[in-house]
Amino acid sequence: MPDALRDAIDLRQRARDALQDERFDEVDRILAELEQRWLDGGTARYGHGWMLSTLIDPAQTLPARLEQARQWCARQPHSPHAWAVRGALWERVASQIRSSETADLIEEAQWLGASLARDHALAAWLRAMALHPRPAFVLSRILRLTCYLGEPRWLHQLQRGGRAELYAPLQQQDPDGFAAALALLAPYGEPLAELPALPPQLAQRSEEDMEYAAEYWLRLALALRADDVDLLETFLYFLYPRWGGSHALMQDFIDGPYAATLMLPQRNRLRVIKERDWLGFPPDAEEDDPATIAQYDSAYAALLELHLDAPTRARVLCWWAMLDYQLGRDEPVENDVRWDAARMAHAHRCLAEAFALDPATVVDEGMNALEACALFAHVDGADALFAQVLASVEASTDSAHALAWLAAARQAGLFGFSVDPALAASHLQRAMAMADEDELNLSTVAANLLCDVSLPAGVHMMLQLAEGGDRRSMAALVDLYRGRAAGRDFPALADPAQAAYWTERAIAAGDLVAIYNRALELVDAFEQQADPALLQQARALYRRCVDEADPHDRVWRPAHKNLAVLLYQGESDSDKQEAVFDLLGPLWWRGDAATKVWAAGFLADVFHFGNGVPANAFLAKVWLERAAEKAPDNPDVLRLRPLIDGQGKLFGASRAARQQARDRDTTDLRSWQLAFGLDAVPDRHDTQPL
Repeated sequence: MPDALRDAIDLRQRARDALQDERFDEVDRILAELEQRWLDGGTARYGHGWMLSTLIDPAQTLPARLEQARQWCARQPHSPHAWAVRGALWERVASQIRSSETADLIEEAQWLGASLARDHALAAWLRAMALHPRPAFVLSRILRLTCYLGEPRWLHQLQRGGRAELYAPLQQQDPDGFAAALALLAPYGEPLAELPALPPQLAQRSEEDMEYAAEYWLRLALALRADDVDLLETFLYFLYPRWGGSHALMQDFIDGPYAATLMLPQRNRLRVIKERDWLGFPPDAEEDDPATIAQYDSAYAALLELHLDAPTRARVLCWWAMLDYQLGRDEPVENDVRWDAARMAHAHRCLAEAFALDPATVVDEGMNALEACALFAHVDGADALFAQVLASVEASTDSAHALAWLAAARQAGLFGFSVDPALAASHLQRAMAMADEDELNLSTVAANLLCDVSLPAGVHMMLQLAEGGDRRSMAALVDLYRGRAAGRDFPALADPAQAAYWTERAIAAGDLVAIYNRALELVDAFEQQADPALLQQARALYRRCVDEADPHDRVWRPAHKNLAVLLYQGESDSDKQEAVFDLLGPLWWRGDAATKVWAAGFLADVFHFGNGVPANAFLAKVWLERAAEKAPDNPDVLRLRPLIDGQGKLFGASRAARQQARDRDTTDLRSWQLAFGLDAVPDRHDTQPL
């Protein structure tokens, strides 16, 4: 471990101990010294920003961290650092509530709940600003958060010098939405109870600064710490097209006055961030042609030709390795994975160079690729690199992924590590505590361990995870004790009694895979016994999977499909409408390619025949063409094409076209938005008979 990192870890432990013992002056002294180095131009990776974000141990739950920060502020109200940490934790809450889904998939209640958390963060940071002579760090965080979630109306009202209100208008305008937002905020606390005081630095804000908010915060922060490349990178990110900007605006910013005094490596770092906008959406080996894929490789090679600082070069190398990992993995048949040797060897070379530059970047940006190189593709030398990376971050990492592998290594003496059961247990406990925030499925790590490294070690980890309350590991044990796990057979481990035991525990714990499988069993039992109660139970379990699963979860797609079929096969029109609008719609908008085809074919059939919803020739045609675009030879497409297009009938095509034109102008809003999005409004127009 480098001396600088060891010193930083020791200093953080001193600060944590001082905070725990309520030696607040010592905490403030440590943080003030680190911040002053940063204000003077220091950019150490394990400096002021790292200390603030990890001072309160992230292995604690987020509500527990918030409570510790609240108590710190209550006992030390004059400390700007206490308020800065509290604001950063509320910023984390806002991110958790909003989720990592793309913006068009975020529900209104999530936006509102995240905004309530944002207000807490801003209130804490405004307090910190009032207590700090040079609050550059807090201003940089305000820039990031307000670009992400917008500025609150009450802040503008305060800056205009008028009367400000918190939430009364919103409660009156949308009481149900506000109640849903409060429910999302509840695990972390209540909404902001009173308006914060406005620091003198934020008075006299012009209307132009209200309109161009991001640039306003940027100027304030740069006035206190010039050439802050982290700040400029944040501003540049929010010029991405997805945030309403453009690549032209990004280039103008890089070439403009704000970045004019940067050194060449810093300007090149901004260029890297600009290119990351499109490089972050990798090509598909099956759908994209070789020329498209080659553009990505050429772009990464060109970025590496630039003069970059070590951390930025390490990030680019890890991103390229992740591209190799995604393109180098092929699964022509389920559970039969093939690896492209050249791609994976190149990934290993990138990761080896990145490790030499900055080991922590490999953990943050390239861990999946390294895991694949070392454990699955078996690239020569990758196992040694995997061990080196883990060893280099063992004392410092807050990565649940790395900690899970370190736990396995210390438990079973893998990868050259010495056996240390106590340390192994500590690593796994921390991994479990952080897995949800890291969006990591630890049962997958355990499955990879038992399938590709050590069966005994993998079973041991899976049992530890399950006994510790990990629901997905309970479900994985069900498969394992049925003799199969992660697509591989383990007949020697088959144990019906254990499988039954873990099934019940998984269901009781709320594991959606176990719940989904129970629903399947109930449907099978209904087909044998014809007991309607069984079908109702199955529907209730499928509904739970639909309501609780995220789109990337294993059960999300099949639960939607199965429940849609069950509801649509019933006699009730309300059930049929639920199937169409609540289940088939999400399958189209959020599903993979095959799911979209299935949903579009189903909807074409629904609107053609009008079973449960009004028949609509226009929408039937829309859904047919969507299915045909993705799979022209799909059986549903071939069956419905002659019916919807009027083929084989005298003047059938012209009659079908006239009906489609008429139905277009009479489509109800709900059906229109199902087809064209929640913000779409029917485009009515006059039509002439053909």
